[in-house]
Parts: sequence; structure tokens; C-alpha cells
Amino acid sequence: MKFKILWARPIAVCFVVCLVGLAGHSPAWGASAPDQATAEQLKIAFISYANPQQVIEDIKPVVAYLEGRLRVPVKGFVTLDYGSSVESMRNGHTDVAFVDPLAFMMAHEQIGAIPLLLEVYPEGKPTYHSNVWVRRDSGLTKAEDLAGKTMAFADPVDMSGYLLPRDIFERKSLIDGVDRPDGGFFSRVYFAGGDEQAMRAVFNGFVDAAGVSQYAYLLLRPEERDQVIPIAQSIESPSHLVMCRPGLSDDIQRKLTQSLARLDISREEDKKILDKLYGVRGFVEAKMSDFSSVAPIAARYGFIKHPATFMSDAGK
Repeated sequence: MKFKILWARPIAVCFVVCLVGLAGHSPAWGASAPDQATAEQLKIAFISYANPQQVIEDIKPVVAYLEGRLRVPVKGFVTLDYGSSVESMRNGHTDVAFVDPLAFMMAHEQIGAIPLLLEVYPEGKPTYHSNVWVRRDSGLTKAEDLAGKTMAFADPVDMSGYLLPRDIFERKSLIDGVDRPDGGFFSRVYFAGGDEQAMRAVFNGFVDAAGVSQYAYLLLRPEERDQVIPIAQSIESPSHLVMCRPGLSDDIQRKLTQSLARLDISREEDKKILDKLYGVRGFVEAKMSDFSSVAPIAARYGFIKHPATFMSDAGK
């Protein structure tokens, strides 16, 4: 397993667009962007959590559902990361995108992106937290035990896989400053490239701990999951969300929001759609103030400049 050791402050990260396919078409590996389309066509970026070709297949029923509800052509495509979705929206190739809270806040400041819906997770809330995970047999029981140990995060531009778990140690005054990932506390910090890679690094004993989402253990095989345990928990964050570009018509925004919000997991036909939308239980309307708890963290690391924007709903 390969890791990237990063010792610089993760602020000026260059996002590279990696649009990898179009729903309903053959995968367009290496394509720079979806085909330019008419103004009436809604272009939606879906994030890839699995094999991109599988995600392309998975979004076909979602696209068909939205076309039927919105009465406009919908083109879905897959991006490999949130930065690609933001850049695609910035360049006019994307109308709607599924992103995490950090990507949304950056997109809002940079291009005026609008939050539409938050995902509802199995606990029935549009929130989640991150955990610090260790092997059950490690003897580590609390965050303080990780002094001088090795730590894996997912990615330096990741709310659940870096900023939230790192904030755990900051709140305990265990980390000194934001300029070094080790914070003067860990012996070494790795960025593994994703939640699954970070969790597997812990499971395989390559690192002492991993800071990733509360749901990351589900990325291990069922027989492996009880071998890892959480020893610390972050503050709650708003869930991943659906955002749209500024200037998207109010009518389309309204219809899209209503179409996704009406999905009811208790109805079998709706559950099939939700299962394809990352297995969420539903959607609720997003407000700017939903991001008030995480905006100061993003600002501390230089990802956004105006956290007060997210403290009230006046900015939506």
C-alpha cells in the first residue's frame, strides 16, 4: 500500500478535473468535460466512491427518475473527487453536484454555489461525525495515547477525512498549530488517498490510527470490522449535500429539490433510487447556517476566508 507523506500546509491545492463518464453513454475515460449541451439540459456531477464504471451504471435510474420529474433532459457524469466537481461547475460544465461540506463552502465563496439538500444518514439525521480508529488489540484507548504514534488521514482537502478528525486533537490542545500535519504530536502523518485506504492501513498495522468518517469501517470486509474500534469522536458536521451553480433557474431548483426530498425509503420504488444515491435514507432542505459549526475549522486551515457567511441563512 502506498502513502503520500505531506509536510506542507494544505491550502493551495490544485484541483484537476477528472470527468470519467457519461450516464447513458459509453464511459469517456480521459474526457476533459461532459459534452456541451443546450441550455435546457441539466448537467449533474456524481462523485465516485467505487469503480467509476459501476457508478456510471448506478446513476442511470437516478437520471431517468429526475428526467421524468423535471421534464428536462438530464445528463449525469462521474467525477473522481470533489475538487473536480467544483472546477467543472466553475467552468460552466456542471449545473448540480453532490459534494461534501468543505467542497460546498469553497464553491460558495469562489463561485456562489447554492446549497439545496442535505443527505439523511441511517441514524435519521442530516449530520455525521468523524472518528479516530485503531485496532482493537492495539491497547490504545484515547486520543492522548497517540502521542508519538503514526496517523493516517484520507486527504488534505477533506472534511471527514482530515479537518474533523484533526480538530479532535486541537480541541484537546494536543496539536500545536496548523502548519504541519504532525502538529508536533504524531511521529508521522500519512495521507492514504481515501477512507478505505486509511482504514485498511490501520487494519493491516501500517499505521497506529486513522482519522476518517464514522462510517469508514463499513468499507472493510464484514469479518474485519470488529477488529477496529473508535477511540475519539469529532463534533457533528452537516452531511454531504446537493449544490447547484448560481444562475440555475428557480423553477429547476424548486423541482429538483422537491423531486429528491419526496423520496421515501419506506416505498420500494423510492428505496431503489436512494440505494443508488450512495445508500442515503433521504434528503432535507439545506440552509446556510447548517455549516456554522464547520466553517470556522475550514477557515482556520485557509480553505475559506469568510466563515461568518455560514453563520446565518441570509447568504442563501
